[in-house]
Amino acid sequence: MQQASIALVTFGDGLLSCEHNFAEQWQLSNNVHQCIDELKRILNSTQCEWLLFWDAQSKLPPEDLFYRLTNSPIDVWHAGIKMGMAGLPKTIDYINPTWMYNKDAAADVEHSSFRLSMRASLIRVEALRLCIEYVEEYSSVDAMGVAFGYAMFKSGCIMRYHPELIAQQKDPIRFTKKDEWIFARQFLTPKWHAWLLYSKGFLSNIKTYLSTASIGYRSLKPRVHRSDVAIQDVQYKSISVLAPTLKRYPYLVNELKQLSVQTILSHEVLITDQTEEAERELLPLADYPQLNIQYFPQQEKGQCLAWNKLLSEATGEYVLFLGDDADHITPHFLEKLLGTAQRMNADMVASNVIEIGTPDQPINPYYLISSTFPITLIKKEILNKTGYMDMFFNRNIRADQDLSMRCHLQGTLMIFDPSATIHHHRASVGGLRVHKARAVTNFMAKNSISKFVVPTSSELYLAKKYFNEQQFRNFVRIKYVNQLLVNGSVFRKMLKLIVFGFKYPAISKLYNRNLHAAEEAFTQLMKTNPDVRRYEGIAGN
Repeated sequence: MQQASIALVTFGDGLLSCEHNFAEQWQLSNNVHQCIDELKRILNSTQCEWLLFWDAQSKLPPEDLFYRLTNSPIDVWHAGIKMGMAGLPKTIDYINPTWMYNKDAAADVEHSSFRLSMRASLIRVEALRLCIEYVEEYSSVDAMGVAFGYAMFKSGCIMRYHPELIAQQKDPIRFTKKDEWIFARQFLTPKWHAWLLYSKGFLSNIKTYLSTASIGYRSLKPRVHRSDVAIQDVQYKSISVLAPTLKRYPYLVNELKQLSVQTILSHEVLITDQTEEAERELLPLADYPQLNIQYFPQQEKGQCLAWNKLLSEATGEYVLFLGDDADHITPHFLEKLLGTAQRMNADMVASNVIEIGTPDQPINPYYLISSTFPITLIKKEILNKTGYMDMFFNRNIRADQDLSMRCHLQGTLMIFDPSATIHHHRASVGGLRVHKARAVTNFMAKNSISKFVVPTSSELYLAKKYFNEQQFRNFVRIKYVNQLLVNGSVFRKMLKLIVFGFKYPAISKLYNRNLHAAEEAFTQLMKTNPDVRRYEGIAGN
């Protein structure tokens, strides 16, 4: 196999002495302004496919590692966590504290991460050229690298931290107060500036905030890898389709019809049925012999019971978390997901779920590293390592987020394919509605003066399980403030604030009850699985 051409770009005085065979060698200044100009000149001149950015004082790993890494669909490999970038920038703790990729995996785990170090990274030149416009002047090359990594990540670059690039853990890097505000100005809209001033302290931050007024806002959207291209020669892999049902027979039968005409048929379709025995209907399973349907009635109810039963029975190399209320499953849907998994060398592919009855939205056709777990195709071996659904979420929301977080922390490469569209019914019966877990949704709260969404025990448990106390507090604050900003006029917003004041005692009581349940569950988790905090040992987390 032909090796990719790599140019070595070093920081610091003097060229790095090494025995590696690089096609080109360049130098960059530690002065940020000069570094940006020099980097642009390199991009205009280089004939190489990859740039290896390296600190002149650091030892290079074996040369074969670089060629192994370049023989993949990944755009950026880096050693940011070991280089001290974990947990940066702190601004994200205030605006999206429980975002999956605000949580770093352990330093010995390869995983998806935007926390780039320019002093230890291997970047595809094509991706670098697409995103170079987002480079901004920070106080240091380190701060510039993390911010640039965030821009590349949000632009759809596939980025992975690799622990073998650097042998030893470096000391934590710190953003200056000005660097934090440059990041906020560059990537956040003005409403978040106001929130940051309120959260961090107005008097202690206003001067620095005003000093960064020249920094313009940059809207980020995926733009690197198109997903709407034909993928040739998709290799067959066995897929177990999981479809737990509860009082949704018409939707389920419709799914079976659409699954029976797939260009790549599933290995099996597994169904649990938690409908009350007296209300169960005879499903026409014999009409679809090509689907190899396995049916498992269950007396006890709960989403995790259903999913875990199906996962334990699944024999395919992949499983598809489908559910029982999907629709418009195109004949090439399974082939599209499988093709993306093979093209991007992904462990998991998330589909683009469109809610039936909502206004049509334009689809950005570019791939993105996924932070959600909708209707999803995933390797079964990944779930065997992470474990199945956490039973704390059995009758409550966010079971999928907990599972996806565990996948992320184990190093799973999760890709969102916007062209793999599928529709979803907002069914009025069945599902979590049986347990009244979705009596009021965020959408309803944002459009109603009288309805409020109190963080559930499962949401609070999830935040406590993976994030620190400051991130937890900020998550709760944002949850409440976001509801007060009801859609509509200023009058409606004022009216909702008044209603909130009247309802606050009841809301507070419910919140405290949910918090108590979450803390009890978390305490029990720590007793039975103390390794759950393993990832908290990284500086910055």
